[in-house]
Amino acid sequence: MPKKKENESRNVTEESGGIDREVLDVIHEEKRKLAGGAGRESAQRERILKIFSGKALRAIQAKDARAFAVALREANVSEDSPEWKRAWEFFRSSCA
Repeated sequence: MPKKKENESRNVTEESGGIDREVLDVIHEEKRKLAGGAGRESAQRERILKIFSGKALRAIQAKDARAFAVALREANVSEDSPEWKRAWEFFRSSCA
């Protein structure tokens, strides 16, 4: 079995002009990010949302409104935005 995987890797490398499979994976991922038009901005936004979702979930589980508000602010959610209002509606319904 390991020989087959090695052959597959060799075929990919030969077909791509000698580029390693891992390098091709990175290139593919970067092209995917850029295809969205935002590139770095979308990747940064994804990181912020991932951090926010973890903090928000912990705040909801602990029923900690202060921690939830901090998480919203760190995710750049404006206090006068519809997103802020929807987030608080969800928080309140989850903690009831």
